[in-house]
Amino acid sequence: MLTTGRRARIVCTLGPATATGDRIRELVDSGMNIARLNFSHGEHADHEANYDRVRTASEQTGRAVGILADLQGPKIRLGRFAEGSTVWADGESVRITVEECDGTHDRVSTTYKQLAEDAQPGDRLLVDDGKIGLVVTEVDGNDVVCRVTEGGPVSNNKGVSLPGMNVSVPAMSQKDIEDLEFALQLGVDLVALSFVRSAADIDLVHAVMDRVGRRVPVIAKLEKPEAIDNLEAIVRAFDAVMVARGDLGVELPLEEVPLAQKRAIEVARENAKPVIVATQMLESMIENSRPTRAEASDVANAVLDGADAVMLSGETSVGKHVMETVRTMARIISAVEEKTTVVPPLKHVPRTKGGVLSYAARDIGERLGAKALVAFTQSGDTVRRLARLHTPLALLAFTPVPLVRNQLSLTWGTETFLVDQVDSTDEMIRQVDRSLLALSRYQRGDLVVIVAGSPPGSVGSTNMIHVHRIGEEDHH
Repeated sequence: MLTTGRRARIVCTLGPATATGDRIRELVDSGMNIARLNFSHGEHADHEANYDRVRTASEQTGRAVGILADLQGPKIRLGRFAEGSTVWADGESVRITVEECDGTHDRVSTTYKQLAEDAQPGDRLLVDDGKIGLVVTEVDGNDVVCRVTEGGPVSNNKGVSLPGMNVSVPAMSQKDIEDLEFALQLGVDLVALSFVRSAADIDLVHAVMDRVGRRVPVIAKLEKPEAIDNLEAIVRAFDAVMVARGDLGVELPLEEVPLAQKRAIEVARENAKPVIVATQMLESMIENSRPTRAEASDVANAVLDGADAVMLSGETSVGKHVMETVRTMARIISAVEEKTTVVPPLKHVPRTKGGVLSYAARDIGERLGAKALVAFTQSGDTVRRLARLHTPLALLAFTPVPLVRNQLSLTWGTETFLVDQVDSTDEMIRQVDRSLLALSRYQRGDLVVIVAGSPPGSVGSTNMIHVHRIGEEDHH
């Protein structure tokens, strides 16, 4: 029986449906652990206002809430139609041009100026999340001539996917660079990069961060087939991953997405990197007050696979039932965790010092019937290595770094305490006693297992496991 509260985390996307201080406070009360600022929409002023509201709500409630800036990435779009929209019917021929033009039924521009160079006859183009299908028949100068294979209505600025085409866009657009600089100066805790294709994509993000003088963890969004092909290298290079199933299911055959999701979670856990499952989790609740049974299963299965967090997109940014959606997601997660926190076992026994120590601490804690595992951390790494083991024991992180506390709000099952920097192990243990005795859940004499570094305060120094009874002088 779980006495530690909900373990899997909830990411909520902010938008028009949540753009007041009271609404965001209510989101935190309903269960939001991470607030996502989606830079595909909204102005900088909107994001700044929401950032301030989240920080205020976090302070008022005493709950750590991380803030994630999600960059749009090099999303390829159609231009605008003179009439605003048109309908492409099966079998018709349409032209997509790299020239600027007022779009008509027969010819419309694209934001991707290399299209005429990259396209080959036989290539597929998918418009509006795959709702419309085109096949290239010829390239005529600056125009790519296509046959409509799956018709339908099309309107201004719809997204275009080019599955299988060797697209030569950089990993970050000029807009992304400006948005990232703004987000870093604002003070966000985490950044997500869209349409990641290779491990090297993180270098561009780090170059901007170093220019601004502030590095925060970068999440790779897996939404291209190339990302699945390069999964291991991407997971190792980035700090976390997000399985963005919407775009992934456009370019990858949709029946392959569930296994791609499971594999991404497994590889992320093997490398002690947090993993978020995103897109369409409770999609029907944008309109309805109850989810479908399939959606409830989807959330539960992501938790059973070992995801750190599940994400809400339109459900919270523009939905009609925002709070009920978050509470529903929290209820589904808790119902799973009440029965089990067991997830697929790691394939590799840990070999890093932090990994081996956290593995041993988990074993010691579970065999001795400890009330909690406690980790002191400067960077969050030891805690992430403990969290991936999905122990039923409470997992408590102690850190002197406010940014790390916010970042750990993405990590499964972790409750984080902000404490002063101390110089000795004895003082660390006293901090544990003071913090835990202030909570009604813990009593003097309760057994906890502490994982820490000596000397305290240096990153990567984890080298100690201490079995401790709260309030007792057992640390000399």
